[in-house]
Amino acid sequence: MKSLKGAAIILTHSRSTLLEELFISIVNQIDLSDLSLIVVRQHGSEEVDAVLKKWKDKINVLIETDGSGNTVAENISRNRLAGYAVAFESLGVDWALTVEDDVLLGADAFQFSRFIMEKYFFNRKFRGINLGSKLPKTEVGEKTYCKTRFGIYGQASALPVTTWNRMKKLNILKQARSGHWDAAMEFYMKTGFSIAPNNSRYLDRGWGGTHLTSDQSDPYFKYLEKSFVNISSTHTKKYFEKDLGYFWRNDLRQYKVLENPMFWIRFKITSPNFLNFYRKIRSIFN
Repeated sequence: MKSLKGAAIILTHSRSTLLEELFISIVNQIDLSDLSLIVVRQHGSEEVDAVLKKWKDKINVLIETDGSGNTVAENISRNRLAGYAVAFESLGVDWALTVEDDVLLGADAFQFSRFIMEKYFFNRKFRGINLGSKLPKTEVGEKTYCKTRFGIYGQASALPVTTWNRMKKLNILKQARSGHWDAAMEFYMKTGFSIAPNNSRYLDRGWGGTHLTSDQSDPYFKYLEKSFVNISSTHTKKYFEKDLGYFWRNDLRQYKVLENPMFWIRFKITSPNFLNFYRKIRSIFN
């Protein structure tokens, strides 16, 4: 099988110092071969302009947005979907890893994502990769991953083009543009499995952001820090599936094939296509 084409998508608005550190963590990745770098930048910060000019030779595509959405959530959704659209439909990549500007990536984040994509790309139940974990760092955890039934992490996650195409066909993307993109995608993502490393491949420095606490000592940030893996280039290029107890919240489930019908039913009755059909039927009898 030929190697899959990948892309990295950076979403940025106003955090110039953290963006600079993110760029450094990206250029220090173990494996950046055949990877396009897309930056989606919402206007508003001259400091961000300066950072992007510094790294312009590393950027393949720069997308500029004006932040004209009705809400912050709508702007966030539009920016992310613009990045996906350029990656999948303009550049024609097979998978894309999207990261927010207040995140640091572990050195093998792309290597891990490439390995998982090439292993599961043609599995129709595969939905994507979430790169975070709260499990304490261990030698076993560094080399292993698990199958989960969950939505998608905004901070750092990867989608295959197959998931993008199916969501487009099911009108999920149209719904995602108007508000919370992750909530719009969640029910479909849960109809299959997502892969997560047992130890985190990112650090989140987004305290005080749109959805997070401003307390840097909050357990969320501390758990990620204790799990974070930033390995050397001598690390193995192979990873193995192993359940180490990744599931720390009620809606983060271990993937079980026998539960697929239940989650497909949940998706069907909440999907945009079904709701549109239901409204049409109601209008006939009203």
